[in-house]
Amino acid sequence: MLVRISARKLLLIRVADTFARPLVRAFERLSRARSIRRTDEVNSILVMEYWNLGDIVMLSPFLRSLRIAYPKAQITLLTSPKAAAIVEHQGLVDEVMVVRVPWAQHYARAKKYNPFSALWLDLLRTLQTLRLKQVDLAFVGRADLRDNFMLWFARAKRRVGYGFGGGAYFLTDRVVPDLQDPHFSSRWLRLLSAVGKSPLAREPRLTVTPEEQRLAQDALNERGIEEGEFLVGIHPGARSALRKWGEENFITVAEQLQKQFRVRFIWFLDPGQNTPDENGVRRHSFSLPLRQFMGVLARCQLLICNDSGPMHIAAALEVPVVAIFGPTEPAWFGPLGAQHRVVIQTGFWCRPCFDYCHFDQPYCLRTITVESVFQAAAESLSLLSAKTKEGSKLIEHAVSNTLDPNRKYAQKGR
Repeated sequence: MLVRISARKLLLIRVADTFARPLVRAFERLSRARSIRRTDEVNSILVMEYWNLGDIVMLSPFLRSLRIAYPKAQITLLTSPKAAAIVEHQGLVDEVMVVRVPWAQHYARAKKYNPFSALWLDLLRTLQTLRLKQVDLAFVGRADLRDNFMLWFARAKRRVGYGFGGGAYFLTDRVVPDLQDPHFSSRWLRLLSAVGKSPLAREPRLTVTPEEQRLAQDALNERGIEEGEFLVGIHPGARSALRKWGEENFITVAEQLQKQFRVRFIWFLDPGQNTPDENGVRRHSFSLPLRQFMGVLARCQLLICNDSGPMHIAAALEVPVVAIFGPTEPAWFGPLGAQHRVVIQTGFWCRPCFDYCHFDQPYCLRTITVESVFQAAAESLSLLSAKTKEGSKLIEHAVSNTLDPNRKYAQKGR
């Protein structure tokens, strides 16, 4: 229900559990670590989530609830260098420790567990630093044997997590997941029950600073975009190539929307990516560092994108999204909020494949049509136009296009 585990991986987990469980129990009996008593006093908390941008965004309601529940505790987040900037200026944690965990850097399994990688030494140093901190309370939400082991190796006094993915014996508090609410963000919030706390935030929320807002508007002004204009962001990128719907498809959607609505398109590029040709679409390309990207994204009224980190960031900035899902499961990783729309081709038995496609290409993504994405975006724009100050001009333009029989999609009444 919560994680797809192959027969091969399940066998490896069982073998590891068979050998590691008695060793851990013996170590606990013989070492001085057993003398560490669990107390109700919590001065230091560790949260471990070292994967990707979207994962940190989905973690944010848990961090916000944790901050409220333990206002005086020192909260440390162990995360990846690329995701660290997400929590800047949010007031969620007191310290960010960055680490590049070897198996989180590559898709190729041989590279993940390359014994000669220098990343193993970096990870060991980080865990040794955590041991010296003598953390009172630690959380991990992935039900991963490796993560549970890392909390145990760091000698956190109280270790809260899930055991159904292996390594339950590494934890002091094993939480039972809620199968009725399988979203990744909710799985984190569920951990609070182990320490007698309740979730005080449900949906991810991020903010940009006034300075970041000013810099974003300056960047828009340089391109002739004035404050108050209706902006539609398009982000065709994704961490995995299997999640990319295709830049040409996004361009076609933008062309059709441009005929129907009076909007400006902001085309977001990954840092270092070349600016695409105009191809008849009036768009302004931005390739920005993460925090600057967030500032410009916050000015958009809609984002059209793949299943990606920017999708979650937009949702947390309260920017409605139209998200295209291929190999992943929206019930687990979809954008949270009623204002968002997911375009997906249902019925694929292999979903989720976790970016390890069974076929020569991701047909779950290739079978999504331009028309379906256009429809979802047009419906979102029609609803947004009625709610925003900029929407009056937008809706007037859409109505005039509807009455023009020479316009493509004029008969759709958008």
